[in-house]
Amino acid sequence: MSIFSITTIVILAKIDTVYIIPFSHLDIGFTGTQEEVGHFYRDMYEELNEFMESFPDFKFTVETFWQFEQWLKEMTDGELLEDYLRLAREGRLEFCAAYGSMHTGFTNGYVLEKSLDRALLFAAENDLEIGTCLMNDVPGFCADLPDILEEKGIDYFMSGLNDHYGFALDLQGTAHLFYWEGPSGGRALSWVSKASYAEGYLLKNRGLLLNHIESLEREGYPYSELAIMVAFDNAGYLPGAVAFLDLYETWPADSQVTLKMATPTEFMRLMESKYAGGLPVYRGDWSGWWEIVKSGGPYSAGVVLKVQRYAASLAPELAMIDRELFDEMNRNLIMYGEHTAAVTAGWPGKLSLAGNKVSNRTVVEYAETSKLRFDELAKKLAEEALCTVSAISSYDGITRLEIPFEGFHEKTRLPVKIDGGLYYAYPFRRDYPDSWDSCREGFLMEAPLNRGLNCLEIGEVEGFEVDKDEDRSFKVLVDSTGKINILYNGAPLIEDVHVASYFTGRPEVLERVDGRLLSVERNVSPIGETLTLEVDHSPVCEIDIVTFNSGGVRLSLVIDKGLLPTVPYRDHSINLVLSMKLSLPGELTYMGARSMQVFPGEFPARRPPFLAFNGLVTAERTDSRLFLASRQSFMFNWENPIIRFQLMRHYSFSATADRGIVLLDDTEPGSPGFIVFSFYIDFMSVTDCGEEISSASVSSFLNPPLFKER
Repeated sequence: MSIFSITTIVILAKIDTVYIIPFSHLDIGFTGTQEEVGHFYRDMYEELNEFMESFPDFKFTVETFWQFEQWLKEMTDGELLEDYLRLAREGRLEFCAAYGSMHTGFTNGYVLEKSLDRALLFAAENDLEIGTCLMNDVPGFCADLPDILEEKGIDYFMSGLNDHYGFALDLQGTAHLFYWEGPSGGRALSWVSKASYAEGYLLKNRGLLLNHIESLEREGYPYSELAIMVAFDNAGYLPGAVAFLDLYETWPADSQVTLKMATPTEFMRLMESKYAGGLPVYRGDWSGWWEIVKSGGPYSAGVVLKVQRYAASLAPELAMIDRELFDEMNRNLIMYGEHTAAVTAGWPGKLSLAGNKVSNRTVVEYAETSKLRFDELAKKLAEEALCTVSAISSYDGITRLEIPFEGFHEKTRLPVKIDGGLYYAYPFRRDYPDSWDSCREGFLMEAPLNRGLNCLEIGEVEGFEVDKDEDRSFKVLVDSTGKINILYNGAPLIEDVHVASYFTGRPEVLERVDGRLLSVERNVSPIGETLTLEVDHSPVCEIDIVTFNSGGVRLSLVIDKGLLPTVPYRDHSINLVLSMKLSLPGELTYMGARSMQVFPGEFPARRPPFLAFNGLVTAERTDSRLFLASRQSFMFNWENPIIRFQLMRHYSFSATADRGIVLLDDTEPGSPGFIVFSFYIDFMSVTDCGEEISSASVSSFLNPPLFKER
């Protein structure tokens, strides 16, 4: 398949019409805390109407719905809302579809869909039309977005990239019009400006604008119409007002270039009507440039990855249980996926130290609130079962289920009846639970579950002698230094598994994170073999490896945050990665928001050092497939045959607005002192796994069932 298809475009000599599109770019927490930014937009929408009434030619766009919602939820003047609705129906005020500018490589398809629903619902309730999704600042987007937009009835996508650090869009020129096609064939007519959403804000006078037009014509810009976005970070309607008064109002009538005020859909419809038959078509993923900031909050990111995965599978059931809890869960998932929702050291000089702490705590609360609401919904769902204990499964098939149980003893088993079938669960114990595996000890079983509620009948603990001579297809070798190798049917599969680090500004320079191996403990049960490696003098204090008799290897890394190094401010932050050498590499694919993507991607964009993925990476040959799944990690780097998974980013200092460069006590307030990262490795023939993206065991790892008591 070719990277893209291009048909002939008629080259026009001159730009004769410039469309000015004013809006305010939303950064939630960038110029102030999240609450302060909310107050700003409440005040802005109290004032915007007055300016628009004073200047009937002025047009304004609500870039993202969160900003208007801040005013809407505390609105006291119903007449003002009617004025805005009237302006929208007149074409002077446009509501775009996105709730915020999303990190589409971090979120899954479910969250992206929900991020469009609030604006669409408002439009439907008020007989308005939404034609455009406007997301700005982010340098790239996931491949599934065009499919989602088409399914939601949105025809157009517009973005002003912040391309200063990534130079992501690998196309010549500044402004581009093209069809972007998703894996399922959905299309969105797209306008992308590499000059950013602030391009018009920087064109302060007529001369600068004319120079910009001439520059585009020299680049070979092929259209007679041009859009200029006029916005800045939480700057309200002021940049647009300045452009209106200083450019539009004073523009000479006899100029060869006509200046018009416009909204995104107005401009896109015009371009579609004139050029639709001769536009290039691009396909593929171009996300990942900024998503890595989420790894600065490994605990909260892991929580969100879990909740959004469950929410995607169980949404119909959860929505029916309690709509208010369901909507609040979704809103917090969206807020965490928004591009400014990340726990960081803060942008230099923007926030005070206190403001930085408030912002980071608020981001963690997005994650924890989404989990709290999901847990409440799951509890209510479990209460519907006519049994004492139940398991909630998000898919059908064989699964691994953890059962907390007070009668835990080693060398015992627990009988469990499911739909008349008798199964046995075997004991496990762990020192460091996480949000995915939340219990320290209990019983682990493999049994078939149906999607939704499953009734379990728990028996009495029975004594059981463990056979230590189980034959396994996977074997894990650990030498005296702690070096880990994984074999499949006696042949090397993955070699030299270790943790490495790099500084943010130098991702190409990696150093092994060393420690002293204190002990290797081996435990065997009918489920499989567990190796526990205890490490000293290293942030990675423990490594647990479970080799399952039924196939697959689960690898868990425990990071002691208290042992992370202090990083000088000049180095910004330190990143930990899990590195492994694939002995049998093949074509690499990775899970995007909701579909598998081939590496390297099709879209004409440069790839960042680490790519965003949604839980699963595969290396496939003609006859076999290697599965690499992760619950918490969502970025990987591929330098054949070495694959590296981003674990966490650690900040030590912040350049504050009030106290200069200061040492941070904790970027992720309230998070555990020990962070767990879990991975699952499986390998099988293509015939065995068929057309499925993953094996049943991989699905079970990524979608573990929930054990619930009434």
